[in-house]
Amino acid sequence: MVSGNRVVVAVVHGAWGTSLDEEDTREQARCVCDSLTRLGMAASIVALGPELRELAEVATLQPQVVFNLVEGLGGLGRRAHEAANHLATLGVPLTGVNGPIQEVVNSKIAGKEALHRAGLPTPPWSRDGSDISGDDLWIVKPVWEHGSLSMDASSVVPAAQVAQALELRARESQHLHFAEKYIPGREFNVSIVQSPRGGEVFPPVEMLFVDYPDDALKIVDYAAKWDATSFGYHHTPRRFAFPERDTLLLQRLHELSMAVWNHFNMTGYVRVDFRVDALNQPWILEINANPCLSPEAGFVVTVLQSGLTYDQLIERLVRAALGWPEEI
Repeated sequence: MVSGNRVVVAVVHGAWGTSLDEEDTREQARCVCDSLTRLGMAASIVALGPELRELAEVATLQPQVVFNLVEGLGGLGRRAHEAANHLATLGVPLTGVNGPIQEVVNSKIAGKEALHRAGLPTPPWSRDGSDISGDDLWIVKPVWEHGSLSMDASSVVPAAQVAQALELRARESQHLHFAEKYIPGREFNVSIVQSPRGGEVFPPVEMLFVDYPDDALKIVDYAAKWDATSFGYHHTPRRFAFPERDTLLLQRLHELSMAVWNHFNMTGYVRVDFRVDALNQPWILEINANPCLSPEAGFVVTVLQSGLTYDQLIERLVRAALGWPEEI
C-alpha cells in the first residue's frame, strides 16, 4: 500500500520483557522507524506478543514491506523464526533472513552441524558432555538465545566438569544449553549485507580485551555486551585497522564469511562471529541472522565504517526485500 505516494512499512519486533537486551530491541525499532520516516516512508511499530495476536494489526497497516526485527517471542529466541514464518503468510516481503533459514542458523547446534557438513571450520561441541575428555576448556552456551545470554566467567569449565555444568543449567534455566570447545585467542565479527550482486562482505572488526589480567578468560559475555557498570563493557573496544601481517588472516575471514552466506542462501544482512587461535586458524562460532540495527550495535558500526550512513543502510535493506526497485 502507498500512503500519499509513500511506501508503508511495518516495523515488527518481539520484545515484551524488561531485560537489557529486550529494551535494546525496542530502541532498535525506534531507530529504524525514525530512519524510515527520514527516508520518506510511512513507518509504524508493532510489538508481537507470544501468541502472535498482533499479526492482525500488521495486516491492518497494509504494508508494502515488513521490517522484521523479531529476535524472540515471549522472551524465547528459539521462537524467532516462528514470527518470520507467520509474517510471510501475509504475502508481504520481509527484510532480512527468512524463517526456515533462521530456524537453522539461530540454533547454534543446527548451525554448527550445517557448517561441519559443509567443511567449514567450527569448534567441536557436545550436547551433554558425555562425549568429551582431556584437559581443554569448554564454554557452556544457550543453544537458541543470542546476545551472550547467561554467559559469564563461570560458563568456561574444564572438560571433566562439562556434564555437571550442563546439568546445572538444565535445572536452573528455561533455556537449552550445550558446550563448545573454548578457543583461546582473538575474536572477530564480519558483517555481510545483501547487494544487487549478492552478499557484500565488509572488512572484519576485532573485539579487543584491554587491560584484562593475563590469566583472565577473554570472552564477550553478557555483562560486556549490556551492563554499562561492568569492567568488560568498558574494556572490549572494537578494532578496525590492522597491521600488514594480518592481511592473509583478514582475507581468510572474508572468504569464510562469503562461504557462509552462499552455503545458507542468505538474504538481507548477517554477522558471522569468529575466534582465531594461536596458529591463526579462524573458527566460526555462530551465525547471527538479522543482527541488531541499533546505531551503536557492532554490525551497524562496522558497516558505517565503509562510508554508508545509517539511513542508507536501512534503505538498502528495504530495497533488497522489495527486489531492488529503481525507486521506493
